[in-house]
Amino acid sequence: MGQYVLNENEGKYLFNLCASNGHIVATSMVFPSKDDCLDGINRIRKTAKDAAVEDTTSLDWQSLPAPKYRIFQTLSGNYFFRFYPSESNDIAQSHSYPHKDSLLRRIERMREECDSPLAQDEE
Repeated sequence: MGQYVLNENEGKYLFNLCASNGHIVATSMVFPSKDDCLDGINRIRKTAKDAAVEDTTSLDWQSLPAPKYRIFQTLSGNYFFRFYPSESNDIAQSHSYPHKDSLLRRIERMREECDSPLAQDEE
């Protein structure tokens, strides 16, 4: 099982969802407080497992309701996702990958790891 690792900088917080192998699956947006950051983790725990995948790189893509993983492509051709637990905003983003298959595996990993606990020293 993976873990959520909190990072604090000047009173603002973000988290990394780390897989059981230590790799970062997704990094959150910056939150104004620790409580808001913990709420963000709980939103992922509640919605990420069954969220749809919306691929904006496909020629026939259609907008899907949240929760969802939305796939994007960078100008250099790499792929990344943003996770939307609700329609209003994204809460986390993946690293970029040169192949879409690699990104899709990362989405599956997030689904598997989304129920992970906080890192031991974060509790």
